[in-house]
Amino acid sequence: MSSRSVYPYTVAPSDIWNYPTRTLTEIVIERARGYSSGVSKIVDERRFVNGVLYLWGSGKGCIVIVPDDDIISQYTLTVVTAPTSGTAPTCFTDHNDATECYWTIPSSATVDIVRIDVGSSSVGLVLRFCTKGGVGNAITLYVHGSNDGTTWTQLYYQVLTTINMEIFWYVAGYRYYKISAYNSNAADVNYYLASLETYPVSSLPCSRKFSNIGARIVVFVYNGYYQLLEVVSV
Repeated sequence: MSSRSVYPYTVAPSDIWNYPTRTLTEIVIERARGYSSGVSKIVDERRFVNGVLYLWGSGKGCIVIVPDDDIISQYTLTVVTAPTSGTAPTCFTDHNDATECYWTIPSSATVDIVRIDVGSSSVGLVLRFCTKGGVGNAITLYVHGSNDGTTWTQLYYQVLTTINMEIFWYVAGYRYYKISAYNSNAADVNYYLASLETYPVSSLPCSRKFSNIGARIVVFVYNGYYQLLEVVSV
């Protein structure tokens, strides 16, 4: 078994199953397989064994430790509109889905919430939102991209159909990203944001070695076929 732990690195078949040198001290487990046309979260768990996760496939993905790998602090995050209640951005960058702040969105109005400058259009990220408030068609969440900070292209939108929603978006090709909330209701509505996290994405295959017992591990895949294998040392 390779002892490399740099992430990501090129994975060779011999890293996983190198007959005839395999022994009973290593167990290979298939954790997931399938196809994702957008961003899918295929693993979200606490790990209590040492081992290596290998993510194979034709798309993109990332294997992250939460909150260690959230790189929002490496970028310039600007709160465009101050919240009606709460201290931003602390209330949604603390990796605690139980804390939130809210913005009052007027009827038939759009309010820009935050803007992120990632420094380069070559950066690929998974954006993770935990958002609250807005039932039915009351609130629609948007993300736009721009390379000059002035001209914006709509990338995604999500109607908030339940009180608590976890949303994942893959973004790339732009330097700036803007998050906005639109209220289609006839009355003012409060939009609650509990978490905003950013995780770097690379082309598959990639892998991650773990010795952090009890860490929360999340695996995302984007736009392609995938297979997740785990090698556990016993």
